[in-house]
Amino acid sequence: MMDKRTRSILEDLLPLYNEGLLSEETKRWFDEQVADNEEMKNLVQKAAQPLDKLDVQSTIDQEKMFKRIHRKLAIFQIILVAISFLLAIQSSLLNESFGFILWYSVLGLVTYLFYKDMKIVFYISFLPLFLWAVAIHLANFSNSVPGEFNIQPAEFIWNGFVGSFFMTFIHFVFALIGGLIGLLILKIKESS
Repeated sequence: MMDKRTRSILEDLLPLYNEGLLSEETKRWFDEQVADNEEMKNLVQKAAQPLDKLDVQSTIDQEKMFKRIHRKLAIFQIILVAISFLLAIQSSLLNESFGFILWYSVLGLVTYLFYKDMKIVFYISFLPLFLWAVAIHLANFSNSVPGEFNIQPAEFIWNGFVGSFFMTFIHFVFALIGGLIGLLILKIKESS
């Protein structure tokens, strides 16, 4: 009959024995102890046999679950980017505000952290503001009295496009800085 302490030690060593991770000396001692005890021999044999794999049927449709998760993430992304964009538009140079420096940097940062793509930062920070600036410029031209600006319509429209481009480019530079800050944050996270 084996004492309880030896039995407990053998039971603790059993997984290591089955994996072949015991030292030679410990393995010899283990084999000696088990050789004298039928109950332990049976336990070693049972532990060496692989467990039957049960086919567990999930009650959750994983495809639907992942679709819902992706949909919620997309909604949160759209909401956060829309809030950032609205704050950025309200603080743009078109509204005679220099707060755009902070908000366009935040817009670039948030957009890059969500999408991890500088093209998306460009699309979200450059294109809407450019189209808004051109629309305001064209609205000013269409609401003006003929001859009020003393230039040809084509020249007025060209100047509007160029001015809108440069003003939007200034805003994009700050969004790009925010995107680069987001890139650095992700690189620092990866390295640590």
